[in-house]
Parts: sequence; C-alpha cells; structure tokens
Amino acid sequence: MASQEDVFDKISRFLAKREGIDKTLKVLRYSARLAVALGPKDQDLTKRLSSFEKSVGVSRKAVRFGKFLQDVNSLRHSKTKDATVILELLSYGGEGVYYFIEQFTWLVKTGALNKDLEGRLALASAVAELVGYVGSIWLKFHKLQKLINQEKDMVDQLQKLRKDEIVVDVKLESALASLRFQRNLCCALILQDIADSVMALNDVTNGRVNGLNHPAVLALAGLTSGCISFYKNWNL
Repeated sequence: MASQEDVFDKISRFLAKREGIDKTLKVLRYSARLAVALGPKDQDLTKRLSSFEKSVGVSRKAVRFGKFLQDVNSLRHSKTKDATVILELLSYGGEGVYYFIEQFTWLVKTGALNKDLEGRLALASAVAELVGYVGSIWLKFHKLQKLINQEKDMVDQLQKLRKDEIVVDVKLESALASLRFQRNLCCALILQDIADSVMALNDVTNGRVNGLNHPAVLALAGLTSGCISFYKNWNL
C-alpha cells in the first residue's frame, strides 16, 4: 500500500509545477509591496523590500513564458455551443493576449528590447488583462448559478430520502460536499478576478483614479488574488 502524502510531498509537488512557483512568487511579491506601502519610506529594509518586489515581478514574467498557449488551447478545445462562447472569447482571448504581450514586457525589462516600448506594451497588456477579467467574471457567475441549482437539487433529493426513512446515500452526500466546495471556490475565484481587475483598471487609467491608486489598496488587491490562487492550486 502506498504511503499517504505528507506536507513535504505536497510542497515538493506544488513547487514542481509552473503554477505553484508563480503563485508562491505572487504572494511573496504583494506581501513585500504591502510592507512597503505601510512602512516608513526612509528605512533601509523598506528599500530592500521594494527592490525585492520589483525583481520578483520580473521573475514572474519569465515563469509565465509561453503561458498564452494555455488560453489558445482552451479556445481550441471549447465545446460551448450557446451564447457563453462570447464570454469565453473575452476571457481566454483577453488573458491570452495579456500573457503574450507580457513576454515582450519581460524582454524589455531584461534589456533585450528597447526601453521605449515599455509604456505602450504596459498599456496594451493592461487593457487585454481587464477585458479578460470582465469575461472571466461573467463566466464564473454563470458557472456559480449552475452549481447553486445543482446543489439545490441534491439537497432536495437527500431531504426526500430522509423523509421516506431510506438509508442515506453516501455517494450523494459525498457529491454534495464536493459540489459545495466547488461553489465556495467559484465565489473565491470571482473575488480574485475582481481584485485583479482593480489592479488592471489602475494600470489602464495610469493611476488617475483616486483611492484606487493607493499603494496599500493595490497591494491588498494583489495579495488577496495571490492567496486565492495559491489555495486553488494547492488543492488541485
């Protein structure tokens, strides 16, 4: 019999994946950014954290090299036939364009491309990212509604079984628990997309929206998104 996976096995498996490394770096980056936003500006530690945060940001761009192909494949293998295909085009298309442009942003950051391109690339990637989040949020709301309806049907079935004094269906109970986990995760992922949208909107508007452009707000949005992403990928 195979031994049960312990926490070290799980950490090893998690960090062996691209998503595991990326989400770990995301949590570290926005934790550092929050510390910088809340800490005194003249301290040496704050300056070091700021430098660390920027370096991690560049590292994440390298880790996500070629990631746009996942969105291309999602569109290629989509079996959606109804109107939600438009939302998929917005979600996967926007995200795919964002990841594709980010590859060139990374090349600019490393000095391989002209620094003059950075501003235009940043705006284009931010617009594509925001479009992708709009589509993703609507898609997840659509999925959430389906999960809620399925959960309601299962609860009704279980209540009927109990009312008729029939032995409880263990498989149905297990399926209900799994469905509730998916529903809660879907809610968390909607929150994640909203948090990421806040940062993308700030980039699109070039930080001109008061309140939205506060460093602590942006850091909290990024950290919230990072923690949810980490939790999702940790439980895969």
